[in-house]
Amino acid sequence: MRSKWLQQGRSDRLILFCNGWGMDENPFLPLDCHDWDLLMLYDYQSLTVVENLKELLQRYEETVLISWSMGVWVGQQLFAPFRAWLSGALAINGTLRPVDDNGGIPEAVFRATLAAFNEKQRLKFYYRMCRERELYKTFLEYQPRRNLASQHRELEYLLQNVTSCSCEHSIYNSVVVADRDHIMPTKNQIHFWEDRFFRLVGGSHFIFYSYKSWDELAAEAEKNEALTGMVDGFNSE
Repeated sequence: MRSKWLQQGRSDRLILFCNGWGMDENPFLPLDCHDWDLLMLYDYQSLTVVENLKELLQRYEETVLISWSMGVWVGQQLFAPFRAWLSGALAINGTLRPVDDNGGIPEAVFRATLAAFNEKQRLKFYYRMCRERELYKTFLEYQPRRNLASQHRELEYLLQNVTSCSCEHSIYNSVVVADRDHIMPTKNQIHFWEDRFFRLVGGSHFIFYSYKSWDELAAEAEKNEALTGMVDGFNSE
């Protein structure tokens, strides 16, 4: 696992961001960060963190966790022992059973992605994350600068090491689910979170450009409002 400060030394408030598979900081460069320091965790070829998490949390007056996609599971693994230190935790388009036919990415799809991963498949994956052509075009301008080999190793590690955690043990107080997610299928996310609070929003798997800043995401992380169970107007079939 790698960590990277996207903003440091400007605030006594910290955003911890558990990124999705295959990512780095580049897709998030369009997002401003005004009132927070921001530490990103990514490249999950292990779950070893360079930072001393307890010392890090002690340095800040306020800390929120924002996790996306496979990072939702990673955030649970890393920060469950430190939940009391967090003022909020937001899960975006992810579950605690990320490789699962009913609660995450179907295992056959995950394995097929790993087996056939190449440049063409990578671009196809990016398009499925975005779905809309303009969003895809913008994403490609800021696409990750990861090489194929490192992304493949990360995907392989996740397939071999991902475990399942029940919804009742979730550290996330706020959950956002996109209504047109073709990576972590929307209906599977809702199936997993059905007994917990979640908010259904318009969008695809990569929804970050719908937010104006990290500050807006941090405010989302501190919410504890919710919809629970089936959402009006959403057909899971």
